Amino acid sequence: MSATADPLTAHRVDVRAPGALAELTESLAQHGIAVFTGVSGQAALLGLARRLGQVVGHRDADPSGVTTITPRPTPATAGAAGFTTRGLRPHTDCSDQAEPPHLMMLACAQRALFGGDCVVVDGQAVHAELATIEQAALAELSLPRSALFGGAAGHLGAVFETLPGRRVRIRLRTDDQARFSPHVRRRLPLLHHLLDEHALAFTLPAGAGYVVNNHRWLHARTAFTGSRMMRRVLITPHRQFGLLAGFTPGPVAS
Repeated sequence: MSATADPLTAHRVDVRAPGALAELTESLAQHGIAVFTGVSGQAALLGLARRLGQVVGHRDADPSGVTTITPRPTPATAGAAGFTTRGLRPHTDCSDQAEPPHLMMLACAQRALFGGDCVVVDGQAVHAELATIEQAALAELSLPRSALFGGAAGHLGAVFETLPGRRVRIRLRTDDQARFSPHVRRRLPLLHHLLDEHALAFTLPAGAGYVVNNHRWLHARTAFTGSRMMRRVLITPHRQFGLLAGFTPGPVAS
């Protein structure tokens, strides 16, 4: 995995351009991800999020629904590694909820002095490769009640969950707020290998960001130094855009 200027060129949208929202939602519908430019601050980010759907609140968000992610002196809350300078492993947001938010939007307000690259992983590609090379592992990673996310009061489910319409949703975190059955634990090294194999790392300048289908794409970051500030919004998309939960198992569309 190496950082490049823009490994997701085909999915880049300038949100200030005419027809940008249609382009953004088309990329999300087809690929589950879009990278955007032209967001100059929190108000602009919220405006874009509200055009896409309903903003979903979060424990760490302000009243508008925006979570400012920047290092804190002593983040004591469980699962607060995002508020440090450490790198984060690929994960989906709100894995402890029965129905995690559909979309996760992240925008850069201030780049780090060094490091802090964004990382994304296509869970559909990981699922497709597992189905090809190790069906037994995929079956165990899909077993109901084989993973507990978020501690005792969290969600008991699976890494790969079956949804209506034969679609699949990925749900994952691997920090101290996740517990796995013995069958799943023995498959984690292979899963981590495939996550690394499919990872895309890239840098974002201030005013740029990305939005992903949180049921398909995992996100992460590399460690950094300096003052890095990102803003996150969780979104339930408007029905008119036809964005479906999860992904269709099988080969990834090019």
